[in-house]
Amino acid sequence: HSEPLGRVSTQAWVFNPSPGPDIIPRLHDAKLNGMAQLGININGVEEIDGVLYAQSWWCRAVGSYGD
Repeated sequence: HSEPLGRVSTQAWVFNPSPGPDIIPRLHDAKLNGMAQLGININGVEEIDGVLYAQSWWCRAVGSYGD
């Protein structure tokens, strides 16, 4: 359930292993917009102080594979 939208929505967030608030605001109505070899682009809306803003995240792959 998405509190800002008042309904069920797909959400994306940065995992925070310690108790406390999210590291950055969650994306509500998150949708995968594009993929490349080194990352993905996710679009959605974020809520800051009761206002919804369109937002896009470029999530880049880091590290090496096969080690």
